Amino acid sequence: MPARSLAVALTLFALTGCAQDSAAPVAEIRADVAALKDENKVLREQLAKAAPKPIELGQQMLELQIRHARLWLAIENKQWDFAQFQVAELREALDGVVEENPEDPSLQPERLADVLPKFMKPAADGMMQSFDTQDQKKIEAAYDALSAGCTGCHMAAGFSFLVVQRPGARLFDNVGAAAKPQPSP
Repeated sequence: MPARSLAVALTLFALTGCAQDSAAPVAEIRADVAALKDENKVLREQLAKAAPKPIELGQQMLELQIRHARLWLAIENKQWDFAQFQVAELREALDGVVEENPEDPSLQPERLADVLPKFMKPAADGMMQSFDTQDQKKIEAAYDALSAGCTGCHMAAGFSFLVVQRPGARLFDNVGAAAKPQPSP
């Protein structure tokens, strides 16, 4: 019995001691929580200011235009590796448009993320498949279909004045593909 009485006495002592001191820690905890909330708010505001802004759609379209022009340069010179590389880069840039600007206001109420792939995926796939033929006319026809896909998307967005076509002048000829190095004997 004396052990049980001691246990009860210690429990009562601990509970009364905690009850007397509990007001101070609760107030401190509340103050700490309030301070953390304020700090969190400040950090979120700083993060929002520092966050990179989404890439503007026009800037992305300029990249697509450059890739499109370089693709034509590769086709004209029958540089198939360079042409396939440009199509792969073009696809990556198209994916970037969908990722960065899926809700662009130019297509509302439709979503750019839905419309762009409808026009461009089949055209890009056809372009890649045309390289298997190594037939210049078929490859050029696939390029024209790719251009028509771009123009179709522009028309869907209400920009029918933006017609994509074969380049008439070489504005972007500062990058080309070198001939494949020959293996050493």
